[in-house]
Amino acid sequence: MMFGLLARSVLVLAVLAPSWVAAEEALPRPGAATVCDGADDAPTDAFGFTDSSGIADLGGGSLGVTLGGNAGVREGRSRSRNATLTGSYGLLPCLEIGASLFGGTTRSVIARERLKDRSHGAGLEMRYRLLNHSQHGFGLTLGMDVGAERNDDKQTGRFDSYSTGFRALADRVLIPETLYAAFNLSHNMVWNGTEPFSRSSTFAASAALAWQFSDGIFLSGEVRHLRQQNSLGFGNHAGHATFVGPGVYWQATERLAVSIAYNVQVTGHERGRQGPLDLSNFSRHLVQVDVGWTF
Repeated sequence: MMFGLLARSVLVLAVLAPSWVAAEEALPRPGAATVCDGADDAPTDAFGFTDSSGIADLGGGSLGVTLGGNAGVREGRSRSRNATLTGSYGLLPCLEIGASLFGGTTRSVIARERLKDRSHGAGLEMRYRLLNHSQHGFGLTLGMDVGAERNDDKQTGRFDSYSTGFRALADRVLIPETLYAAFNLSHNMVWNGTEPFSRSSTFAASAALAWQFSDGIFLSGEVRHLRQQNSLGFGNHAGHATFVGPGVYWQATERLAVSIAYNVQVTGHERGRQGPLDLSNFSRHLVQVDVGWTF
């Protein structure tokens, strides 16, 4: 049952793929190659939690490990750790397919009660590049991902979660080989628990700048605004939070890269509560470390 919704979501990806491929084949050959060209792109992870519009070249791919952590809740204390193993491949011109395995643990002390949650799951992602810098002045990529997760919570027991997300990733070269800007929009829908599933969603908008101050080394700063809903759409608003933070990216070798990003919640509000932050739906501190290898 855990992977039932994931299987149906994979079918959706399979249905969408031919239409995207047909659209690609309809483009003139030189134009298609230019749209997919990423020669002037900033590295995907150079903007911290925000992504660039770059995708894998045709026949190329990457493997990556992402380590994440967050801490800070309204009442008590909580610390989470998670890890994700991701592989992606340029299956067709302008089309990247990826798969991931992930897991994590959360340890909390709320009202003097010790809580522990473990989770693991898998996901699939598809990204398709529509526009590039040389032809349109900015890059634009659309993405869709699906996932299934098994949770084992000490307080509520074992339950499953399923997710579907949509993303728009845009970036622009401000100063060639020096300064880049990126802007992301995403909406992630989650079905949670046992049937009938509870439904929630998170909408996110982020903007970031990345400065290459030395060959292969980027410093970044970003602002992200997240909104939590107790529905799949934009109704039944539960809370919102705004995060800011720096990041650093290092192209260690031609194929190996490492990036670190940190975000802190600077303002927010939870529905029905007083206070300048939302520490029920979001954490106060977020950290992310990426190690990626391209081939």
